[in-house]
Amino acid sequence: MCFSFQQGGWGASLADKLVRKCDVLNRGFSGYNTRWAKIILPRLIKKGTGLDSPVAVTIFFGANDSALKDENPKQHVPLDEYVANLKSMVRYLKSVDVPEHRIVLISPPPLCEAAWERECLAQGCKLNRLNLVVGEYAGACLQVARDCGTDVLDLWTLMQK
Repeated sequence: MCFSFQQGGWGASLADKLVRKCDVLNRGFSGYNTRWAKIILPRLIKKGTGLDSPVAVTIFFGANDSALKDENPKQHVPLDEYVANLKSMVRYLKSVDVPEHRIVLISPPPLCEAAWERECLAQGCKLNRLNLVVGEYAGACLQVARDCGTDVLDLWTLMQK
């Protein structure tokens, strides 16, 4: 698996493309879900001026939230709570002067169930996510973006073309 700021990750690629134009800061937390992220968001992004203010913010959650409740209750977040948490994070960002056109939601990507099941089995557990369920969370993410007036990157659809 490749995380965003590891070599070849999307965050590293973005930072490379924008070198000497702007700083790309990763505030991602592997394994987190929206329930935990909305709690720590105010510690990560505060109202500021000048260099302290983010130019843009991406919100990329749903893969962990969509974990199956019975198999992974620690990470699972019910769909309605996931929606409420995303909306709460967008509202918070707007309250600290990040304009809605500078907030980009990113839907969870599709899941390769066979590969993920091998990973789960290697760690001694059963398959704890289903692509169909991840798709429901991706659709909810798109709806939140429409409701909140933010942009959205629909990885769910783009990665299945």
